Amino acid sequence: MNAVWLVLIISGCVVALLAGNVDVLMSSVLEGAYDAVELVIGLAGIFCLWVGIERLANESGLIDALARVSKPVLGLLFPYVKDEDKIMGAISATIISNILGLSSQTPLGLKAMAEIKQIHGETYKGLHSMITLVVISAAGFCIFPSGVIALRAALGSRNPGIVAGPTAAAGFISTCAGLLVHRVLSKRPGFKP
Repeated sequence: MNAVWLVLIISGCVVALLAGNVDVLMSSVLEGAYDAVELVIGLAGIFCLWVGIERLANESGLIDALARVSKPVLGLLFPYVKDEDKIMGAISATIISNILGLSSQTPLGLKAMAEIKQIHGETYKGLHSMITLVVISAAGFCIFPSGVIALRAALGSRNPGIVAGPTAAAGFISTCAGLLVHRVLSKRPGFKP
C-alpha cells in the first residue's frame, strides 16, 4: 500500500510541475496539513469523552450487568460454550461493547478468544465458537457508532448522529447474513473450521 501512495504522490508532483501549477500544489499541501491537524485536535476531545464514558460503564458494572442479561440470548448463538460462565462473560462483554460502539471491543474479543482456546483448544466446539464471535464482531452491528459520529461532528456535519439508524440496520443485516452463512456451511458434511 505504501508503494501505491508513493506512486500517487510522485505522479501528482510531476503533473503539477509539468503543468506549471507548483504554487497550487504547495498551497493544497499546506491546507491539507492544516486541516489534518485541526481534525485530529477535534477528534481527540470527542474520543476522550467517549473513552471516559466507556470507563465509567466498565467500572460501574454496567457492561457486566448487560452481559448477564444477554447470556440467555447469546447461549443460542454459542451452544458449545453456553454453560461456561467465564467464556460467556467474555463473549457477552465483547458483543455488548461492539453494539454500544465502545473502543474496548477488540481487547475484549481477544480475551474471549483466549478463553475459548484455553478451555477448548482447536477442537470443533472451540473453533465453531471462535468463528461465530469473529462473524459477529466483524459484521459490526452497532446502535451507536461513536467513532463515525465523532468524525462527522469534527468535520462540521449539521447532524452527525443521522448515520446511527442506517448503520445499525446495515450492521444487523450483515450480522444475520454472516451467522446464517456460518450455520449453513458448518452443517455441510466434512466441514472443518
